[in-house]
Amino acid sequence: MRFKFLIFIFLSAAVLGFSQTEYDENWFMGKPIRDIVFNGLRNISISELEAITYLYKGRLFNDVLFWEIQSRLYALEYFEQIEPSIARASSDEVIIRFNVVERPVISRINFIGNSGLRTRELRDVISINASDILNQAKIQTDITAILDKYIEKGYPNVSVEVEETPGRDSSVVLTFRITEFERISISRIEFQGNYRFSNNALRSQLSLKAKSLINDGAFQEAKLIADRDAVAKYYHDRGYIDAVVRDVTRTFEADSRGTSLVLTFMIDEGSEFRFGGITFEGNRIFSTEQLEKLVTSRVGDIVNSTRLEMDLQSVADLYFENGYIFNSIVRTPLRDYREYILTYSVTIVERNRAYIENIIILGNEKTRAEVILREIPLEPGDVFSKTKVMQALTNLYNLQFFSMVIPDTLPGSTENLMDLVFTVEEQMTTDLQLGLTFSGSADPESFPISGLFEWSDRNLRGSGDQLGVKLNSSVIDSTTLAFNYLRRWILGLPLSLGMDFSADFTKRMTAMRNQNYWFNGDELDAFPDGFSSYREYVLHDKLPPREFMMSYDQWYLSLGLSSGYRWVTMLGNFGISGGTRFGVVRNAYDVIFSPFDPTLRDSNRIWTPKNSLWTSLSLDQRDVFYDPTKGFFIQERLAIYGLLGNELEHYFRSDSRAQYFHTLFDIPVTERWSFKGILALNFGLSFLFGQPGRDLAIEEANKLSVDGMFNARGWSNVFREKGLLLLDSWVELRFPLVRGILAWDFFFDGAGVETNQGFYFGKITKEGTTERVSNFTIDNMRFSFGGGLRITMPQFPIRASIAKRFRFVDGKPTWMSGAIFGNSSNPAAGVDLVISFVLAQ
Repeated sequence: MRFKFLIFIFLSAAVLGFSQTEYDENWFMGKPIRDIVFNGLRNISISELEAITYLYKGRLFNDVLFWEIQSRLYALEYFEQIEPSIARASSDEVIIRFNVVERPVISRINFIGNSGLRTRELRDVISINASDILNQAKIQTDITAILDKYIEKGYPNVSVEVEETPGRDSSVVLTFRITEFERISISRIEFQGNYRFSNNALRSQLSLKAKSLINDGAFQEAKLIADRDAVAKYYHDRGYIDAVVRDVTRTFEADSRGTSLVLTFMIDEGSEFRFGGITFEGNRIFSTEQLEKLVTSRVGDIVNSTRLEMDLQSVADLYFENGYIFNSIVRTPLRDYREYILTYSVTIVERNRAYIENIIILGNEKTRAEVILREIPLEPGDVFSKTKVMQALTNLYNLQFFSMVIPDTLPGSTENLMDLVFTVEEQMTTDLQLGLTFSGSADPESFPISGLFEWSDRNLRGSGDQLGVKLNSSVIDSTTLAFNYLRRWILGLPLSLGMDFSADFTKRMTAMRNQNYWFNGDELDAFPDGFSSYREYVLHDKLPPREFMMSYDQWYLSLGLSSGYRWVTMLGNFGISGGTRFGVVRNAYDVIFSPFDPTLRDSNRIWTPKNSLWTSLSLDQRDVFYDPTKGFFIQERLAIYGLLGNELEHYFRSDSRAQYFHTLFDIPVTERWSFKGILALNFGLSFLFGQPGRDLAIEEANKLSVDGMFNARGWSNVFREKGLLLLDSWVELRFPLVRGILAWDFFFDGAGVETNQGFYFGKITKEGTTERVSNFTIDNMRFSFGGGLRITMPQFPIRASIAKRFRFVDGKPTWMSGAIFGNSSNPAAGVDLVISFVLAQ
């Protein structure tokens, strides 16, 4: 009887909870969901839940939808208990209610027993924070992270336990209790059995190091395993293909400072082998001559196992590239111990080509499948191509929509068919920035700090389109308001269309000609107020004293339209693009002053058109365009400024640029991080020249210069040394510190403008003589070198560098004193701090 009564009570409660009526118990089915509300929230804000619930408001209620909402709420791991109910909002709408019991909130995180590692070090490796919801999965992950950190520091026997102490208001204090035991450091690393190579040569291959002033000598088992393989590989790449590390003995030594470890690698070297060639059997699709051309190892050379492995892989890749992925390729090494010759017999069982049956996309919650598929240069029915799969990876990473892309292959419905699967992990594509930032202006006289509001979505509603708005203002001398929209694909083709509108206000400084009024300002020997000769003007880097400068205001409103198309070629992505910009500009200055620049002088307080047209050709083989590790980039951009006769400026601009990137080394240090060095080279050349049938007219501010920010880092003091030719080059050695976030770069910059405007690389008459000399020499260049941190995130492309400057005077190197630690009596002293922007091409 009691059991029946409980059943009756439960059914009654369910009936009341779901607001069912006697006549229509499913009244809520098919009705629009007006709202989703929560009761019992204490620490979780409703805005955190709206990211889920807003997707369902307005949709028609059904059981599948109802369970989907609950599943997503449970997946958040915010709640211990969720009790749903349904209420009427009106005769045609419903409200879903959730009575929830929150999981405890972490009020504080403590560490006990950590004497070997500082608390700050441990906080840096855990993911959970105070004020987070208690999450057991995260706690277990953090325990593993703490253990890994201790093992890295030489505590192989450490143990970690977690205690949860209830606090006030449904909170909990989380305590990591650590038992460190004894730290073990390596005092020496020895070798036995090595007759061919010295101890120092073998030690250089190890990631484990003995304790020294610059190394803590921490012992890690995982590194020891890798080091055994590294020593064996060192031998194998030098002909000793049978060499093995038979054992690594461990001897413990105790003294007053504790216990230390001596490692001894026991090596059997074997004999040196030479390469005897490769024979192929079963190959009919590709001739033996074709396969032999892929082998770079030469008969009679000392065997290099790494190179030989690459040769054999090249043979397999030739088949894979052409769709023969179901082939069986068996490689049999044959050792001749009398002559010490190594040969390989490669037996190939050829099967039919593999055709793609389906291309499957997994993991995309926001991005539409067609947005991903259009970046994959393969379709169902195509022959499988490894090169095209790698091209798809590059395309998808360059979208900046995904933090991870993993390709895979699965058997298809029949023998010669396969499914190509891409599993993606999406990342945030919406950026909102508020705060203070460096303006990014190359003008050293502009106020460097500005307020910033910027919102952009690189993947608008999962369509792959980009929309953004930006307001940047220093209030003092510059304000920019800009809107932009970019559609990357049109009519199913990689044809982009972009549109933007911007409104700019800038307060600028320019030279005056109140005293030297006899100059128009465009003569070759003209000089502004503050100087008595053109030579004096040049010696002061064409920068007048402050009292001989005047200010003017410039407003510029413009609308830009652009389009581009790209082709995938064997050499890389070939792109062609172009666009136009329509605008009006207004310069305003006090009439009691007269600007030295004639273009500026003739346009006071007049709105005049300012239009341009441009086109660009490029060839791009970089792996990732915003932070490449390999490949090259070549670009030529040509623009015409001044399309109408009444515009103030009429000129052409040509910008040529070539870049090259190469990974010098990539050394694994941990499972997630490698020590990598990347060489980056850049050469750029820009020209300004007149339009046919028109005089060259260009505002002084738009001429070319060494700005000290985007070229020749640190040389901001020569910003006003303008020209119609700019040569810009740099070499960088880049070391990524945190993948996709931070890198350390060493650089060497060189940039310069011509001596006399318009003579480019030609000859000019030396002042005071009839001698003809080159207009552009090494004396025109400004050099700097140094290093600094670079943020590699495309959304925040800023770097801070320390630069040391020098130049050539009459062909002799001359040091420049720096603003930091500078000394006027010793120009070689002092360096400059440079905050600059990294602009991806």
